[in-house]
Amino acid sequence: MSYAEISSYRPVLHSIAYKIIGCTSTAEDMVQDTFLNWLKVDNKKVVNVKAYLVRSVTNACFNYIESFKQKKEDFLENTNPSISFPRLYIDLGNIDFKNEITSAIGQIFKKLPPAERAVFVLKGLFDFDYSDLTEVLGKKTENCRQLYSRAQQKLSDEKVRYNIDKERIFKFAEEFKKATLGEFSDLIESLKNDISSENR
Repeated sequence: MSYAEISSYRPVLHSIAYKIIGCTSTAEDMVQDTFLNWLKVDNKKVVNVKAYLVRSVTNACFNYIESFKQKKEDFLENTNPSISFPRLYIDLGNIDFKNEITSAIGQIFKKLPPAERAVFVLKGLFDFDYSDLTEVLGKKTENCRQLYSRAQQKLSDEKVRYNIDKERIFKFAEEFKKATLGEFSDLIESLKNDISSENR
């Protein structure tokens, strides 16, 4: 069976991958990897092509999730062994990082001071527990709750409070993108440096 012929299974494979991962673009990557792997096997021995592809894409998705969880766990264990790793299920499938993400990050930077920004990004976007924030940011749990509440209120209004250099926003967008792949180090270090700079 040719690549063109197995491509007819793309919709069902993508649907399966999306239900498992919850991210459109990553699901598409899993489907593409499945098709590429198909070209490497002796497919003449495959009795049921659809079943084989479904099993392959399912395995690829679960392997991806396990790898992602391990990256988060490794990061937080290296930060402090007592921290439980966060749960990240963000659908970035239809997001253009150069435009939509950069614009959204720009709003966060323009409306929130560093401490509120850090708590909002880690809690609101990456679902860190408050206990994790205490360890990562060195702030008390109740303080983090207050910062998060204030951040939500400020983001809901139209007032712009800060002027931020565009290069800073672009750099943070890249750090954010890496964090969605489980590489949190640069993002957290950047957030902490902003807080330190504010307190000087």
